[in-house]
Amino acid sequence: MERVTCLLRGSLFHPGKSYGVLERLFKAGDFSLYYFRAKKGDGFTVDADENERLVFSTDGGVVVNGETLGVKDMIYAPRGAGLRVVSISESSIYLAEARGFTERRQFVKRFNESVKVESGQDCYARVIFLMVSESDHVDRFLAGYTEGVGGSWTSYPPHRHDGKPEAYIFYGMAPGFGVQLLMDDEGEDAYIVRDGDVVLIERGYHPNVGTSLSGIKYAWVIAAPPGKRDLSVEIHPLFSSVPLRTTHLKVKEG
Repeated sequence: MERVTCLLRGSLFHPGKSYGVLERLFKAGDFSLYYFRAKKGDGFTVDADENERLVFSTDGGVVVNGETLGVKDMIYAPRGAGLRVVSISESSIYLAEARGFTERRQFVKRFNESVKVESGQDCYARVIFLMVSESDHVDRFLAGYTEGVGGSWTSYPPHRHDGKPEAYIFYGMAPGFGVQLLMDDEGEDAYIVRDGDVVLIERGYHPNVGTSLSGIKYAWVIAAPPGKRDLSVEIHPLFSSVPLRTTHLKVKEG
């Protein structure tokens, strides 16, 4: 399938269907995302270098550096640490990387032990699972999962965090789908997204909505610049009166 590009606001990627190939989906500055479609026993290695990395699967089990991960578990590998990844079932494996600056320790985050935030209400109700938060000892990453309730909106009210690129990796929506919006002063774009699609958001507001069949679901990974690793956002002025309710975000005033 062809790649659809949305200039500087964002891009939509459709990962390949070949097994056993580590495919780079995008490179935005020093932030990259890779995809590996695996059968049981397939794997890959990555040499140690200056990058820190996150590895996770949205639909299968995997062993990374001797740690067994279940569906949606995540492992953080710091700068100076290599990776050895082996799938223990058919799975879609994602690897995010960005330049690190500090010697840190590897750690695993379990999906079933994550901080669960029930956010929004009514037509924008969703659940956020925080996997890598501001309190974790990493240089660049913030990460988690968002799962909409029914056909609700998420990443709502529309907000932006320009200068902190973010990837959305969609999963668990079949037979339904979602619609991803990308909005800024230069224009507005909408993409239909299905399981396995990836959106890179470099700037702008980025709300989305799912069908009532299964809602919208996605992993999200932010690679913040050094010294700016937080969940601060700006709300679109038109939606400033929309109640946030419980949230994991920090809203900038003005």
